[in-house]
Amino acid sequence: MKAKLEVVPHKVDSSIAAFYYNENHFDAPWHYHDELELTYITQSSGVRYVGNSIKSFQPGDMVLNGPLLPHSWQNAPNYQGGASSIYVQWLAEEFTEIITKLTEFHSIKTMLDRANSGIFFKASKEVHLIGNRLMALPALSGAQQIMNFIDILLELSYINNYDLLSEPGNHFFRYRETDNRVKDIFAFIDENYVRKISVDNMADLTFMTKSSFCKFFKNYFNKTFTQYLNEYRIHRICRELQETAMPVSQIALNCGYENMSYFHRQFKSVTGMTPASYRLKYDGSY
Repeated sequence: MKAKLEVVPHKVDSSIAAFYYNENHFDAPWHYHDELELTYITQSSGVRYVGNSIKSFQPGDMVLNGPLLPHSWQNAPNYQGGASSIYVQWLAEEFTEIITKLTEFHSIKTMLDRANSGIFFKASKEVHLIGNRLMALPALSGAQQIMNFIDILLELSYINNYDLLSEPGNHFFRYRETDNRVKDIFAFIDENYVRKISVDNMADLTFMTKSSFCKFFKNYFNKTFTQYLNEYRIHRICRELQETAMPVSQIALNCGYENMSYFHRQFKSVTGMTPASYRLKYDGSY
């Protein structure tokens, strides 16, 4: 998928842009922008893409993305549950001078540097409280807004329960110049992941040899196409395990897995647990 440059509107008298998002579903394309972005999901579930990371998302998730890091939140095609979030965007240089000169803000600077890979803050009481504070930001203005936001960043920088989402590196910046091949690959997977997809299929789609396609994909995502496809399918399955009582074998079959032994190995490799354990963890009624 070719990441699209997003131009973020800023008020002339404000250093940050704070927005509410309330729609039927998330429909933003895979995109990037010069600004850092802090997002808190209040409603919705689906698959989150950050750089070369593919993960499920749900209410209570908070993600901090660095500048130029491609990202997108996507719902399933038939999703009807609504989508709401609060997100804040700001240019790094607006804060650099203050943060680097004051020792007290060292933890914020470290966190913002780390955000170049994308940071997922796991749902917790602390993250929930920070999310509530973010929800109040759009109603504030001027010095009150910026002071509250810096305090939010400071609180967030003290949280140790987080995951880095994407492997660091400059290869993502090349999305500025890339063509439609990656867009076609992603669109094909979205439409066909329920059936068998081979590297030969993708090579034909992109008018490349099998060897050239494998090198092309690995160069962009630091993982093989097979790894990417398995992660995509597993996170689709995770949503089904959380939201339906359908048997695991049927969900796996519906998402393109015909060999159950292979499916169970892949599921545990991606999530660290069995499908049954995953379902029990997120919904004890199953």
